[in-house]
Amino acid sequence: MMASVTWAPSQIREVANGQWGTLREPRIGVMIHFDGSASDPGAVAWFSDPACKVSYQLLVLDDGSFVRIAPDSARAYHAGVCKPSSPQFSYTDANSAFYSVSLATSDKVDVTPLQTLTVAWLTRRYFEREGWPVTDGWRITSHRVEAYPRGRKSDPEGADLKNPILAVDDIRQLLGRVVL
Repeated sequence: MMASVTWAPSQIREVANGQWGTLREPRIGVMIHFDGSASDPGAVAWFSDPACKVSYQLLVLDDGSFVRIAPDSARAYHAGVCKPSSPQFSYTDANSAFYSVSLATSDKVDVTPLQTLTVAWLTRRYFEREGWPVTDGWRITSHRVEAYPRGRKSDPEGADLKNPILAVDDIRQLLGRVVL
């Protein structure tokens, strides 16, 4: 049996940019992204900018802390055009169907170990809230996998799948080990 991991990240602020709406269908999972930023301050500044027309529920910073952008009860504007990648996913609106967790990074910078732990911890919180078993790792997906047409997005893995920025499988493996 693998050892459990105790981690308790902190929400450092809320950036309520207003870019969200009403859910159109039930949640079925968590979609992971990266935001394409060059720095944590740049990412937070962008989501605070009135010109920004996108949102995530949560944005994870390099030190493992996170910023809330949209309420969990809201339809964050994170997924764009998507189609189910698997018969296990049945949705018409990915923005409603998935909670969105984004890493403040780009396809040129690997995520930090603390970011990885925080994404796993936040994802575990969503699983607990929804009553999904941690063995349902299939509920964790990436923007790259769901975006349509396929190949349109590379987040959070990045362009080189042999050396991903963040592998969704790493989050799936940590999910059952992270202690809330």
